[in-house]
Amino acid sequence: MKRYGFIGTGSMGSMLVRQFIKTGLVTPAEIMASSKTGISARALAEQTGIAVAPANRSVAEKADVLFICVKPLEVRGVLQEIRSELDRDVLLISIAACVSLADLEAWGGDWARCVRILPSVTAEENAGISLVAWGRRVRAEDKTRVLGLLNAIGTAVELDEMDFEVCTNLTSCGPALIAAMMKELGSAAVRTGTIQPELAAYLLRETMDGTTRILAGKEMTFDTVIERVATPGGSTEEGVRVIASRLPDVMDEVHEVLSAKRRLVTDQVERNG
Repeated sequence: MKRYGFIGTGSMGSMLVRQFIKTGLVTPAEIMASSKTGISARALAEQTGIAVAPANRSVAEKADVLFICVKPLEVRGVLQEIRSELDRDVLLISIAACVSLADLEAWGGDWARCVRILPSVTAEENAGISLVAWGRRVRAEDKTRVLGLLNAIGTAVELDEMDFEVCTNLTSCGPALIAAMMKELGSAAVRTGTIQPELAAYLLRETMDGTTRILAGKEMTFDTVIERVATPGGSTEEGVRVIASRLPDVMDEVHEVLSAKRRLVTDQVERNG
């Protein structure tokens, strides 16, 4: 029986625990978790039946697969704290943005087998993408185990670490960005003064769901959906023309500010390292 440890049980760490248990691939008896104050770990234990550790070192001491689910600026401190307790056969998996595989290997030990994953909140619905980058010492069986877990709660996409940043904008950030755009589309409809916000939100949610189902069809693309709806000379075509004219600059700015923020955090991580 493999033993899974989770250090950090915030929103994403707790989600992964719950979803892994739901798949049946991991049982509550195989999981031990800790959190900074212990409050979130105890709450998660009450929900799922996992074990709660009194300290991070206790989790590290027992884990075969150890998930580090803390904020980027906390990763180095956690790994330094637990380093002496790590079994040399442990697999370290970090979900922290802006903390590189090189950082993990340096802080976890020169023998460390490290993996970076960036899951998405959509995994709560067994959907969406989890990005994966492998450290240089990862074994074939490690890849099989990690991919099995992630593909059970969505789709795992293996990437070169250098591509993480731009792809994260589309996956982990994507749900918030898409929701923000839909919110503004609904708000524009409400400003006409003819419908209420609740109705606009309902119509958009159902439309988004249907559009996603259409896009899942064979050989369907964003362009084919646009072509089916925006018939030549129609009103939708005019709306699409406005979006095509103005939104590229907005999206470029979105990518720029996301990248700038990550560079700032990465610099802070490196200075602390």
